Amino acid sequence: MDVLELQTLASELADDAGVAAGALELAERRYAEGTPASFDSSAYHLSRCYNVIEQMGLRTAKVFENSLDDDKGWHTELIRRLSIRIPGVRPPLFSAEIRQPLQELRAFRHVFVHAYDLSVDPDKLALVLKYGRVVVDRLSALVSAFVAAVAKEQGLELPPVG
Repeated sequence: MDVLELQTLASELADDAGVAAGALELAERRYAEGTPASFDSSAYHLSRCYNVIEQMGLRTAKVFENSLDDDKGWHTELIRRLSIRIPGVRPPLFSAEIRQPLQELRAFRHVFVHAYDLSVDPDKLALVLKYGRVVVDRLSALVSAFVAAVAKEQGLELPPVG
């Protein structure tokens, strides 16, 4: 990896983290409206939040590992894989503290996307929104730490941001 590749990845991940935060904020606002339609809207935006986080993971896996099995269960495997350090390749992107909340978001997104007849349970939605907040509140810092660790491990000097 060279400096340009890392700068590009860093910018893309930072942008993705911003999109995830915006989607979660919309989900929280819609939930607060308290109507069945707003709960559906909240669930949609929460699903978007997870989708962009998953794209962050796919982007990272592609840059560093260049393979991800397209078998059933790859969504779960992606979270697990990006929560571990691969010596000589990359540090973890996701910390242990967000691994379970990410799995909860993934499971929610799966049900929301694949259910044909779904009534959103406001209590379950509130719980998953809480998990989303745990993840999103840490995401930008995790991206910064990841990029800094990659730069250090690979002996790259990134120019100052700003």
